[in-house]
Amino acid sequence: MLDNIFDTVRRGAERVQRRGEEVAQSARLRVEVFTLTRELDTLYARLGRAYHAGADAAILAGIQEELRRVDEEISARERLIAELSAQDEESVEAGRVPREEAEAPATNPSPASGEAGSGPDNRPDFTTDRAGAAEPTIPDAMPRPDEPSRPS
Repeated sequence: MLDNIFDTVRRGAERVQRRGEEVAQSARLRVEVFTLTRELDTLYARLGRAYHAGADAAILAGIQEELRRVDEEISARERLIAELSAQDEESVEAGRVPREEAEAPATNPSPASGEAGSGPDNRPDFTTDRAGAAEPTIPDAMPRPDEPSRPS
């Protein structure tokens, strides 16, 4: 009995560890893509300045070669990111990771009934009044044309 519980907990911990490693690797790859994209922008700026300055064709060819190299590195990292996300989808579809663990809720929906505090996390809905009509939460600085002006 205790062995089964221990094995289940151990398998769950291993699953969480693998998922954490995949997320960390994906994040590292995204940072590398961002850095390489900035390098690519810098190279394009160099190419433009060299071209408009009338640089020699050999210099322009060298910058173009660097552009191709950086672009290939970006493509390779993006393929790795796509492979990692595909592996995540495969593990969810195969049932190795429960769908609830794989998909975090993206947003918190507002209450459907329009009542304050009726959302899943019990936060009040400040975007509608009790009747459900949109109401501004901050008073206007200038009076609206259809409202009488208020005394100051």
